[in-house]
Amino acid sequence: MSYVSTFNDIVGELPDDWSLLDLYIALDDPLRLGEARVALGRANPRPVFGDGDHDFALTAANTQGRGAAVGVVRSALRLLDDLEVPGRLWAGDVTSVQRPAPAHRQGP
Repeated sequence: MSYVSTFNDIVGELPDDWSLLDLYIALDDPLRLGEARVALGRANPRPVFGDGDHDFALTAANTQGRGAAVGVVRSALRLLDDLEVPGRLWAGDVTSVQRPAPAHRQGP
């Protein structure tokens, strides 16, 4: 299964009010880590150094928040599919109903 179709399945199962979604990617071929890092660059991947069950972590934001937009994550995963980088993608924590912080006020 492709990364994009897996991502679409994950997002399709989420409630309408989800805010942030953590995603994890594990590659089958460690020699393609550099290539994958460049392909995922637009989605701000966090590489995992040392022991772990995944190579990259991503955060997707539904409408607002500290993650990459859903369309940006989808386009980065499409690049992995186009490059035929083998691996798997799965979901982590999901945050729902996160509201934006109030506007920051400077001075007294």
